Amino acid sequence: MKGSVRVLVFTKRLRYELNLHRNITIIQGDSASGKTTMIQIIGDYLSRRAGPGTEVVCDRKCVVLSGDDESALAQLSVQKNAVVFVDEQERFLYSKSFAKAVLESDCYFVFITRDSLNMLPYSVNEIYYLKNSGYYQNTRQIYNSMHQVYPEINVTDKSVPAMVLTEDSNAGYEMFQAVCQDMEIICESAGGKSNVAKYILAHKEDQILAIVDGAAFGADMQSVMHALEMSRHSHVWTPESFEYLILQSSIVQAEGLGEILSQPGEFIESGEYPSWERYFTHLLESMTKNTIYAYSKRRLNPNYLTKGNIGKLKKIMMEALQK
Repeated sequence: MKGSVRVLVFTKRLRYELNLHRNITIIQGDSASGKTTMIQIIGDYLSRRAGPGTEVVCDRKCVVLSGDDESALAQLSVQKNAVVFVDEQERFLYSKSFAKAVLESDCYFVFITRDSLNMLPYSVNEIYYLKNSGYYQNTRQIYNSMHQVYPEINVTDKSVPAMVLTEDSNAGYEMFQAVCQDMEIICESAGGKSNVAKYILAHKEDQILAIVDGAAFGADMQSVMHALEMSRHSHVWTPESFEYLILQSSIVQAEGLGEILSQPGEFIESGEYPSWERYFTHLLESMTKNTIYAYSKRRLNPNYLTKGNIGKLKKIMMEALQK
């Protein structure tokens, strides 16, 4: 499944509106915020237990999974191109077997949970909380819509950081190390995305710009935001991925690339790519195959490290710093 999917849930008293853009959407919220109520309404409607005036509107089949791990996997195995809802009370949501099934599925998933799902790669921009937007005029219907928890996270300090921190030590680190050398600042690797928050906390007095692959960093974002609250000067930048930045920089040019970058969700099939980061990696690899820019994630092709190409990445980074 690909593209955006809209889900409307109605009762005589409540209305929910969800706009799903990727294969995994996380909905958070405090107790009594209406998260579980929404799941119950959808479940009741689908099982024909709902009262009059209840309706679920979506151009895709909607499914609510419940039960034990084996039952949930069996239910999911027969779903194709559906929108699948799971509440945080279902323990299978946190199992390895369910995570594996999600990554192999072509469905879209809506997970109601306040906990991080560390086994799944989901975007920092697809974590939402439900917010009561008041009452419709002349009715008593409460309107609930989704609001991003981390809306398009960017740095807010226009000064140049003293240090850049990358997730790992592969191609992205090599490129940013060259950019930082040109800017005469330090570049370090956290050695994995789960270490980014730890690194920031261990260097609370430093001015760090952490650069992470936003398309798959959702599970680690809460710990990083906590670390940033403890730090006096650090910030985080969450582009979709390093490969996305390369494609955006015009180092690589190909017909139709601009359209893909402007609306990637219309091109990314969830059954083939569990995260947009995977898609952009594949896209860059396929577009540069048998060219001087043949891309490998493990080790950066030296042709990317020319002065001109370093300047293009530096320009994108500086634009993010100035937003």
